[in-house]
Amino acid sequence: MTSPAPGPSQLRVALLPELIEPDPAGVCAVVDVIRASTTLVELAGSGNPEVWLAADHAAARAAAARLGPGALLGGEEGGLRPEGYDFGNSPREAAAGDFAGRRAIFVTTNGTNALRRWSTARRTFVGALRNRDAVARRLVEEAALGGSLTLVCAGKEGTLALDDVYTAGAIVARLLELRPGIELDETAIVALRVTRAQPDPAAALAESQSAHALVGVGLGDDVPYCAVLDASSAVPELGGGGRLRLLENI
Repeated sequence: MTSPAPGPSQLRVALLPELIEPDPAGVCAVVDVIRASTTLVELAGSGNPEVWLAADHAAARAAAARLGPGALLGGEEGGLRPEGYDFGNSPREAAAGDFAGRRAIFVTTNGTNALRRWSTARRTFVGALRNRDAVARRLVEEAALGGSLTLVCAGKEGTLALDDVYTAGAIVARLLELRPGIELDETAIVALRVTRAQPDPAAALAESQSAHALVGVGLGDDVPYCAVLDASSAVPELGGGGRLRLLENI
């Protein structure tokens, strides 16, 4: 059972992308803090390339072959960069690169699929801890135009992800500072309380299964990087005037 679209003064949180039906008149931000949304934020800050979101690796590789050697392949499989890919799903790697003027095809286990599901919203942004303030400000601006306001947690392979819930709560907290009168639905209250229970973002993210999985494949340094608050002013957007696109629209 899905939740109905709320009025423009209410903020809701989808603990998984499928738990709320996307609102074509609404605005949302998709969160996959470890790591797709953080990596997309860092790509936007490293030249803001055109990024095409693929549904799976087979589609990504086929598109790269059609587009020729100028197209970059990016993403992860089991946390690691797949063989033949130009970059992985590491925000530290994205931050160190120069992607200006490039076109990339990007696919991850959870984040890109959540973005694809919520692509039908009026505006679909990418949220993370590193761009918490910037994405909250964009959401406030867009919510003033009407429609629902939703934070979408990508989750981890169909289950709730602590790191995403914590990040959604951090964005809820910033939205309350920017717009004190906003009404929270019950899941937004839950996310906010999760965040308030642990004031240290790095410690909170380190407790998540997503973090443990990265440590297991030798990429644990990405976790504290994802936990830094307000380090970026970039707010990637899917469709509209943004640089993110769905691969089938190429």
